[in-house]
Amino acid sequence: MPDDAAQSDKTIITEPPTEMMPAAEAPAPAPADPYPVTPAPAPSSETPPSEPGGTGGVDGKRMSLLEHLGELRSRLRNAAIALLLAMIGSFILVERYFDWLTRPVRKGMRAALPKEAGDSLNFYAKSLTEPFWVYMKLAIIGGLIVAGPFVFWELWKFVAPGLYRRERRLAILITGATAGCFAGGAVFAYFVLCEPAAYFLTKLLTSFQGDTHFHLAPMIMMDEVANFQMLTLAGCGLAFELPVVLSIMGWIGLISSRGMFKFNRYAVVLAVFLGGVLTPSTDPFTQCLLATPIFLLYNLSILVVWLIERARRKRDEALDRGEPVAST
Repeated sequence: MPDDAAQSDKTIITEPPTEMMPAAEAPAPAPADPYPVTPAPAPSSETPPSEPGGTGGVDGKRMSLLEHLGELRSRLRNAAIALLLAMIGSFILVERYFDWLTRPVRKGMRAALPKEAGDSLNFYAKSLTEPFWVYMKLAIIGGLIVAGPFVFWELWKFVAPGLYRRERRLAILITGATAGCFAGGAVFAYFVLCEPAAYFLTKLLTSFQGDTHFHLAPMIMMDEVANFQMLTLAGCGLAFELPVVLSIMGWIGLISSRGMFKFNRYAVVLAVFLGGVLTPSTDPFTQCLLATPIFLLYNLSILVVWLIERARRKRDEALDRGEPVAST
């Protein structure tokens, strides 16, 4: 019995101690997915700066079609009111406009008239309504010139929000260059071209060489002299747009400075042809006066196109080297 009691008092250990247990094996890593799926980024309320309406645009406000039409109507209304007021003001001062417009013609005609004619120079009207319509045309043109900047500003405020920053700068540059070149051509025609042209044409009318010497007395109509001056100013203004047109073609890539330089030998003929088309008079003297600046402007356009190509080449080289290029 004592042996059985001692046997029963012994504790039977069936589990090994914790220190003696082997460590649990870590699970094997899962194989990598050969086609990982990148989660889509969360939508952001900010507009990228390069898009119209972001920081690169003028206004980040999005408008519906009806709102756009309403804004266009208000812009056109403001432009029409400004144009109407400018036309009314121009009609009040239209007699001074006519005096200023015809001054080069009167100077040239007085210099060409014979001495016995004196300083008397008259313009004639073939009907009672001719002065009114001449003044109306001058008032419309004067109103367009005076109200032109405000009209352009109204249209620009409507168009600019939908343009990129680079497009806005390009539009401002082209518009400014176009207006500047046209104004330069009109100034050249008024101070350089009109008076010699009037002198040359009047001299042909008043002098006649024959067995019995006599002279012709020109009867210049009011409408004719006004049209002559306006067409001469407009034609020279269009001729001076040549650098703008050629620069845009060079920027697009339609022409190159090398090709323009090779064509320079034919530019003289082209300049004389444009001088004959853009001037209302058919005399060769006036054509040559206008052909000279056209030829010079063509050579200036070669320089401008070469500068554009140089800037584009430097930009491409910087991109090839991986250098950052500032966006314009």
